Amino acid sequence: IFKTMNENRSIIDIAQAAQKGQQATPPQQSVVQTDNSEVEALQELLKKVDSKTAWVDVELPSRGLLSDGENCIVQVRPFTFEDERVLRTVKNVGQANDTIKTLIQRATKGINYEKLTLADKTFLIFKLREISYGNDYEIDVECPKCNAKNSLNVELNMLPVEYLNEDSLEKTKITLPDSEVEVEFRYPMADDDTILSDVDSLMDSLWKFVKSVGGHDSRMIIQQFISKTTGKDVLTLQNKIFGTDFGLQTKVSFICQACNADSTLELPLNEAFFNVS
Repeated sequence: IFKTMNENRSIIDIAQAAQKGQQATPPQQSVVQTDNSEVEALQELLKKVDSKTAWVDVELPSRGLLSDGENCIVQVRPFTFEDERVLRTVKNVGQANDTIKTLIQRATKGINYEKLTLADKTFLIFKLREISYGNDYEIDVECPKCNAKNSLNVELNMLPVEYLNEDSLEKTKITLPDSEVEVEFRYPMADDDTILSDVDSLMDSLWKFVKSVGGHDSRMIIQQFISKTTGKDVLTLQNKIFGTDFGLQTKVSFICQACNADSTLELPLNEAFFNVS
């Protein structure tokens, strides 16, 4: 912007000098001085912002154990004006997934998104919200006992994080209760978000997270086994794959202000999530 304004002034100076029969030489020295003063003024205005937009190191819950050492310790920074512009263009759920991916790639360093687990992605979303808009997250929840509305303030930095360890890697196999068959599975990845948008999609795609059933890795056998085994087997497998072996623990407990019932629920994401707290 500064350059364009200076160029416009130079053109006027040249025209005026030509009319007076003078040499048309742009006042280069004064332009440089003006630019320097404007830069210095801007630096002074933003001197307290630099430390608040700095990159910081965070350790991801997977600790790189599921991505050949990548995505262990990464850097994140708060959202900028341009990030905010990207965020506010979201108009539907489908677009939201692509926007979140774009924001993570813009506001992080050292991440291989193709190898990012869904648990790590969720952790990053909450971390970016925390450092960008504040630690406090206000939500309204309904008591499951009396249906009364409760206003809660959640401190995001107090949410516990479970980190993956070497021993956890041995737990990607489970023996199902009814069929008594051993199933080897994989954890969801960041891009799996699109097929986990609702219950129907999740059930239809459950086989994609299974590596083998009783030693068989045939897609047909895996799909048929899931469709023909008991609901108890399927629910056990589903809870294991999409459970909380590692990652940010987003369940919150509260005591209802109306009936004093003690309840636990999944932390909802509302319109205030990406907003100043």
